[in-house]
Amino acid sequence: MGAVVIDTNVLVVANGKDAAPQASDKCITLCRARLTKILRGSERVLLDDKKRIIQEYRNNLNEKGRGFGDRFWLELKRRFYNPKGYPETVIAVQITPLEGNGTEFEEFPNNDAALNNFHKKDKKFVAVALAYQSDSGEIAPILKADDKGWENYKTALAEQGVHVHSICENNS
Repeated sequence: MGAVVIDTNVLVVANGKDAAPQASDKCITLCRARLTKILRGSERVLLDDKKRIIQEYRNNLNEKGRGFGDRFWLELKRRFYNPKGYPETVIAVQITPLEGNGTEFEEFPNNDAALNNFHKKDKKFVAVALAYQSDSGEIAPILKADDKGWENYKTALAEQGVHVHSICENNS
């Protein structure tokens, strides 16, 4: 069973047009289908050990669980805090913050000039993917929906061993 890191935009798009009016109906359907497969056990989900990703989900989703992405997040959170019921479905990966504002990580390829302007809030996803790869020897792609910000860095990230999978690519 493989593992994935899920960018927040996948969950937001899965919530539908109210949350992501720019997303096509097909993209919304594809995000929901992928999240459903993940909950059924097709892949493990990687989160960071200090709950930075969980916090970002919380800041962008609704704890009342009204949307598809909201309900996925709540289930993910339940599995994260109750690993006995769902062993190995959610894995906490240790990442090391550098001094500063908490958005810089030792595991991120900070010395790569091609990634100098990479979005700070997304560095934790890359750090988790690289730390997991270093620990396990397995590649865990980062899943994204329609977030164009990742596209500018897809090649540079691939050169660092990070694979970004666009759920909605060529399907909008």
